[in-house]
Parts: sequence; C-alpha cells; structure tokens
Amino acid sequence: MTTTPRRLTVVVACGLLVSLSAACSQQTGGTGSPASTASSTTSAAASGAPKVSSPKNLKAHPACQLLTPAQLQSLGAASTPKEGTSVWGEKDCEWGNDNLNIGVSPDTTQGKGLAIVYENMSGAPSFQPLTIAGYPAARTSKQTISCAIGVGTSDTQVFLVDLTVLGANRTNNTDPCAVAQTVAADVLGNLPAGQ
Repeated sequence: MTTTPRRLTVVVACGLLVSLSAACSQQTGGTGSPASTASSTTSAAASGAPKVSSPKNLKAHPACQLLTPAQLQSLGAASTPKEGTSVWGEKDCEWGNDNLNIGVSPDTTQGKGLAIVYENMSGAPSFQPLTIAGYPAARTSKQTISCAIGVGTSDTQVFLVDLTVLGANRTNNTDPCAVAQTVAADVLGNLPAGQ
C-alpha cells in the first residue's frame, strides 16, 4: 500500500485533533459548543498555559491565506491549498507535495486558546513548551518525519501546525519540528494585532 502525504498527516494529527475536539464543553445537535470566554482565563491558569501578552487576530485571514505564496515557495511546499474542516468545525488548510505536507488548523471557536493544548496534550511524551516569535506555543508530537505544534495567538485563540517531511526532505534528515516552527512564525507574522 502506498502512503500519501495526506494520509501521513492525518495519522500524525489524529490523536491531537481527537483530544482537542473532546475539549468542547457540550454536544448539541452534533456540533460542539465553545467554552465561554470567561472560562478561558480560568482554563489557562489551571492548565499552566502561558498568557498571550500581545494578542493577534487569527480570524483576520481564512485558513488557506495564513501563509503567503512566497512563504510556501521558500518552504518548498505546494502553492495550491486544499481546504478542509477541523474536528471542531472550523476551516483548516493543507499544502502538500512529494517533499512536504503542511497543515494549519485555526481554532477561534472553542475559546480556550493554548490552554486547550496544555489540557489535552501536556502529558504526551513529546510535549514541550516553546516560544515562537514571542508567542507561547507547545510541541505536542514529534516523530522522525513529522511534528505538531500549537501556538497561542490570544488567550482564546490558537492554531495548530502539523508538518510531515517526505521525499528529498526525509532523505536529507530535515528536522520536521524546525520546519514546523518556521511555518508557525510565518503565520504569526501574517496576522494583525487584536483579537
């Protein structure tokens, strides 16, 4: 059986996405209802997630416009995006080719920001708090060819980067977490201030 870039990303991200979707406060009619903003401060404190001191507006761009064509070219990624829907019901985006698969999933609906990542993934073996371009983040998964990172853009918003190196990048032992951090920094640089 041939493994496609899309299948590898789905396998790598599955555990993280299932954990994050379970963080919805209730289920009503098959759609998760987001936690209230008031509870996000309590949630952040309880989870140990750092607060975001200079919020960025993750809602300012659709998921497939969070990276520019020039950034995608610099990364060696495909420029044609594939839009999807995250398990929490928000649009996400994937760029894939024979050497690299990048997935970016914004979460502006659950209202917990990076706290949701800390709550669900802090016990994972590869969990590691990070700071990317001055913003709190956490590595949630690291494999030989893949990496997943959550980045807080405000105390109520977060985006996930799922990255898999393939082909020549895999042969050259490209560090997937270094590339994922570059992707995250690029996304942050494209976001305006505010929430």
